[in-house]
Amino acid sequence: MGSQKSFKKKGTIKQILKDHFHGFWEMHAEALPESVRKSIEETVLKAIKCGSRDLGYALYECKGCAEGDPEPVYVCFTCKSRFCHGCGKKYTERRLVDDHPQRNYL
Repeated sequence: MGSQKSFKKKGTIKQILKDHFHGFWEMHAEALPESVRKSIEETVLKAIKCGSRDLGYALYECKGCAEGDPEPVYVCFTCKSRFCHGCGKKYTERRLVDDHPQRNYL
């Protein structure tokens, strides 16, 4: 695949998760109830992969352009998890708008 372009900003929280989650998980997973371990691990790993090609992507190409050789644009899918810093923020904002469409907050 060509150059990997991503227009989504790489956040600090995601980088902290990438750098430290596996070590944390090895040390502390046993302390968590067994019934939720798999769910927690899947959710965090999904948030780490959010906005990357690992979760899939849509590829847009201009087949009708006669000029030059336009580069394809990859739009990476998001995890849509409330745990994820980016997706969770969108979820919260949407919920506030849906619950209180005309209310002003001071």
